[in-house]
Amino acid sequence: MTNLEERPEEEIQKILYQHGAVTVEEASSKELYRAVSYHIRETIGRQMSRTEKNSREGMTMVYMSMEYLPGSLLRKNIDYLDKGKSLQEALEKRGCNLRDLILEDRELGLGYSDIGYLSNGLMDTFASGSYNAIGYGLLYREGYFRQEIENFQQLEKPDNWWVRGKNWLYKGDKKYKVTTGGRVEVSMGDKGLVFTTSDTEELVLRYYDLPYLGYRNGFCNRLRLFDHETITRRIKPLDSTAENRRERFKQEYLLVSGALQDVIKTHLSNGREIETLNDHFLLLMMDTNLLLAIPELMRILVDQYKLEWDDAWEITSYAFFYTPLVPLEDTLLTLEGKTFREWLPRLWMVLEEIHHRYLNRLRSTGEVEEGIKSSGILWDDQVRLYNIPGAGVYEGPPIGHPLAVSHRRWILSGNPPLRDLIEDYLGVDFVEKPEVVRKLLRMEDDKNLLLKVAGVKERNKRLLCEELYRKEGIVLDPNTVFHGYLKDISASNRQVLMLLWILDQYLILKDNPNTDMVPRTVFIGGKAAASDFEGKEIIRLANRLADVINRDKTIREKLKLIFVHDLSLKKEEFVYPALDITHSLTTPTKGGLHLAGLTAMINGAVAIGSREETNELIRGYTKDSSMELFGIDAEEVKRCYNTKEYSSQEYYYLNRDVRRAVDALLGKQDIIGNGEFRGIHDMLLKYNDNNFILRDFVEYKIKIDTMEADYLTGDKWTAKMLHNIALIGEFASDVVVSRYAKKLWQTSK
Repeated sequence: MTNLEERPEEEIQKILYQHGAVTVEEASSKELYRAVSYHIRETIGRQMSRTEKNSREGMTMVYMSMEYLPGSLLRKNIDYLDKGKSLQEALEKRGCNLRDLILEDRELGLGYSDIGYLSNGLMDTFASGSYNAIGYGLLYREGYFRQEIENFQQLEKPDNWWVRGKNWLYKGDKKYKVTTGGRVEVSMGDKGLVFTTSDTEELVLRYYDLPYLGYRNGFCNRLRLFDHETITRRIKPLDSTAENRRERFKQEYLLVSGALQDVIKTHLSNGREIETLNDHFLLLMMDTNLLLAIPELMRILVDQYKLEWDDAWEITSYAFFYTPLVPLEDTLLTLEGKTFREWLPRLWMVLEEIHHRYLNRLRSTGEVEEGIKSSGILWDDQVRLYNIPGAGVYEGPPIGHPLAVSHRRWILSGNPPLRDLIEDYLGVDFVEKPEVVRKLLRMEDDKNLLLKVAGVKERNKRLLCEELYRKEGIVLDPNTVFHGYLKDISASNRQVLMLLWILDQYLILKDNPNTDMVPRTVFIGGKAAASDFEGKEIIRLANRLADVINRDKTIREKLKLIFVHDLSLKKEEFVYPALDITHSLTTPTKGGLHLAGLTAMINGAVAIGSREETNELIRGYTKDSSMELFGIDAEEVKRCYNTKEYSSQEYYYLNRDVRRAVDALLGKQDIIGNGEFRGIHDMLLKYNDNNFILRDFVEYKIKIDTMEADYLTGDKWTAKMLHNIALIGEFASDVVVSRYAKKLWQTSK
């Protein structure tokens, strides 16, 4: 054991002298936070160096993502290094508290959506399972944005995570150049065509490494984050806004170009030939928008390493493994041909070659013209990214679903009461073998277990109430039913459906405050893209209703609405464990991972969801109505879009409850101002409710009534909670990655 490990208080004091010339007792919380972080960094650095040296043999997994959400790292790193007890004791000797320092930690602004949670889960598993892996992403120094609510409206403020979060980053000394723009001249050389670029612009990429520790196994992988002084400063959300798509396209290309250059440099520096690249690196592609990496690798192999096309394609087709997450709208998976040609003229030529060779192969097999048209990569001056893998990228055997959540993040760190309960019944094995949690399904008749599960939920509800009172001064009753829908806010995610239901329930209470109704508290949280007017109006409506409802004493505390502003992992770690019912309402065919709902379910929430593909998938693994689905399905959505047969006005006029709630948006029920939310009202009626909110309202309301009645049944409801906790055994990232490993590496992990 080193002196560093024996006497952490001395090491922390040395760091304080170096950086602040203060003693532990004199240091501010910020100074002490930095000193403890640097103390932890030294151990992490040793592990990361040792892991990299040991990973030079065998296969290395390469994972690229535009987003990562590692959360607050001080607590995680202390826990994963098993240093909590020694650090707490060292700090207590000097009159300090480790918990206070953890509150100082800032979350790294490297993502904002479900894809960030998925990426974090996968990276956590790669390290905790001792897989040789490296992740690649972008360093967003200004993050997405910090959400403030003023006059009920969302304001976008800079996210200054970099000031504190860079404590965990290791700056690299290499630079990579990415060539863009200009023009390409084609000439004939000794071995065929020669492509020469001119008038180009060179963009310089630097990088920082974020360590991903394995759970108490001495293993540490790297997440390499590329940094460009202007292009990567802020996250560009994935939406159909033309300007946003162009800016996001640039970010996507910088990521794949930097990642491939780094992979090849690492490969060659280990004394290998370029021809053996796919023998040592496997690029796991889950984000369809990053399939630019496929033509980019071809460009590098053909232009820089002078390989023949067929030889380069052989390497490329086996270097990538593509498994798409969930279907997204085609508009989110295409790029403008004009922008592509102007910014990456040589890559466009490579993509054209892949496209034409692919279509020629289809024609040679007798494919009909309609099939050829639908399979084309380039069509109508659009780049159809989702068709690139069809040209020949290796997809391998089926491996099941790609949905994955980190049980270490959400149960070990985020829900200690549930962690302790699972350990009591299943032992500590579930930390490294989460599949054992399925055993809980055999225990649904254990009355004592069900009582303890209910007790965990009650404790977490009280913890959330205490946190809200401490931070916001909000007083809540933990004995109410806690509903929640935490997701980025947009028209297609249908938070409006939940808000209309809340309006309906409030109107019922206004008519008769003595109505026999299960008291409930509803949590809505999420950010709307800065350019999304509809999403921002939905946020304004949520906050406006919360203000009216929460101040109304006549309804006798039977309904509360809380908008969780500036949603973050820290806040979610309080909310998810406390939810009784989680909602997942996205319009079928509109895509999305809905990992928020799944995360709430593994924390013991019963779920209600739209008939969207991901919800349907999760529902297939549940039992005993622990996830209720409702409403329109994908086939009907497609039919209605094609035939225009849907009429929102029909649902408006045929149902009194629908009509009252919609009219309330214009002030007709004296809840909000006259015409205050005409935009949302028009979205539902004038523009025919493109997300079928009015069509689904009645069934949604009936399902909630049924679920709340079940909530009062005691053990029956708690058994549903237990069933959803057992989903850890199916959807934990360790379980999902293990399937990949067995198929791709034929390992025994």
